[in-house]
Amino acid sequence: MKAEEKQKLMQECLQYFRERPVYEKVFQKMRGKYESLGHIGGKVVLTGLSLQDKSQLGGFLQKDYTENQSVTISAEAFEICLSKSRFSDISLEELLDAYFGKKLTVKKEERRKKQEERDAFFAEVQSGYEDTTGAKWLQNTLKEHTTGYEILQQQYNNNPEILREILKYVFEAVKQLPRMEEKELLPVFAAKLTGDPHYFDASTVAERLLFIILSACWQETKDRELSEAERKNQIFYRAGILKDDLSNDTLVYGIRAWKHNGNLHKGIEGFFQEREPVRLTLRTIGTFGGVHAEREKIYLFENPAVFSVFVKKYPDCAAICGNGQPRLATLLLLDFLKENHSFYYHGDFDPEGLLIAQRLKERYGESICLWNYRADWYERYLSDVNLSEVRMKKLEKVYLPELLEVKMQMQKRKRAAYQEAMLDMLEPEKNEWITRSVK
Repeated sequence: MKAEEKQKLMQECLQYFRERPVYEKVFQKMRGKYESLGHIGGKVVLTGLSLQDKSQLGGFLQKDYTENQSVTISAEAFEICLSKSRFSDISLEELLDAYFGKKLTVKKEERRKKQEERDAFFAEVQSGYEDTTGAKWLQNTLKEHTTGYEILQQQYNNNPEILREILKYVFEAVKQLPRMEEKELLPVFAAKLTGDPHYFDASTVAERLLFIILSACWQETKDRELSEAERKNQIFYRAGILKDDLSNDTLVYGIRAWKHNGNLHKGIEGFFQEREPVRLTLRTIGTFGGVHAEREKIYLFENPAVFSVFVKKYPDCAAICGNGQPRLATLLLLDFLKENHSFYYHGDFDPEGLLIAQRLKERYGESICLWNYRADWYERYLSDVNLSEVRMKKLEKVYLPELLEVKMQMQKRKRAAYQEAMLDMLEPEKNEWITRSVK
C-alpha cells in the first residue's frame, strides 16, 4: 500500500474510533499495558459501561456484551478483529501511535532490565545445544523476528520456566531427526523423548515450535494442493515421524513395492498377484524404498466406485484412487512413481474436480495427462445437479489450457457431470498396450 493510501486509511480508522468514545477508555488502558509490558499484549478490563458503550464495542469486536458487568479485551483479539476489518493494513501499535499522536513508550530502565533478563534466559536455554539446528533457529528467530517469534514472546511472558522445558525437548527432538528409513509414530517418539506420549499433540506449543523448526530446515513452501493439516503431516513425514499413519491412505491396484533394504514387499506383492485393490496407509508407504507398476501408464481416479469398475474391467492396468482431494499418502505414492511412469487422471466435471486436476498438473507437470477433459464429454454426461454461485465462483481459479474447454462450457450450463456416468467411455487408449515393463 502506498504511503498516501496508508495515510488516508489511517485517517478513516481514527475517525471511526474517535466517533465511538468508549475506545478512548480501551486505548488508554492498552497504552498503559504497553508501558508496563514493553510490547503490545495482555488484556484490559472495562467496567461501568453504558449500553451504548457495550454496543460500540460489540460492533467492532463482533460480540454481544449487553449482559456483561465488565468487558475484557485482549490485545490479540483486538488485532485479529482489526486484521479482518477494512483497516487490515494498520497494526494495533500503529493505530495507538496515531491515536495519541506519539510513539508508545516504556520506562527505559525497566525495558533495559527486562531485555537483559530475556537475553540471559534464551542464552541459558541454548546451553548444551550451541551448534545444533534448534539453537541456530532460535538465534535467527530472536534476531529477525521470523515465524515462531510471537509464540516465544508470548510463552516467555506467560511462564519462562515452562518455555525453558519446551525448548529443551524441542531441541532434543530436532537433534534426533530426521529418520529417513524407519518412520516412527509421533506419540511413541514423544514418549521416548519426554515420557509423555501427548507432549507433541496437535496445537500444543511444543508441536507448533517443532513444526516451525522442521519447516525451516527444508525451507518448506506451501503445497497448494495440501491443506494445512496435510502439509504438517508431510513435514513430519520427511523427518521420519508419522502423525496420521492409518487414516491417511490411498487406494491402489496393480503396483509392486520394495522395502528400503531392497526386498520385495510380500504383502503388496500378494495383492498384485491376486489382482486385488489394496488400501495403503501412510505407515505402509513409509516402509517403501521403491514402487513400480508393470506398465508405464497409471490411471488416476477421483471416485472409488469408478476406480473399482475400471480395474475389474481392465485387470492388466495399474490404477490409483485419491478419493476426492488427494491426501498426503496419494501424493507421496505418486512422487515415488513419477520418475518411471506417466499418469492419466480423470475426475468429476465440477468446479472442485477441475481444481483437483489443475493442482495435480501443477505438481506433476509433463508426467500427468488430464484424460478426456473435453466439452463434448461434459455435454454428453451432463447431470441435473445445478451449481450454486459459490461453487461457480471457484471456476475463476481454473486457468490451465487443458481445462478451459470444460470450464467455459460449465460457465454456460452451470451444471456438473460426474465420473460415474462416464464409466462406459473410460477405457485405456490403444497405445496403452504398447508399453515397456518397468522393474
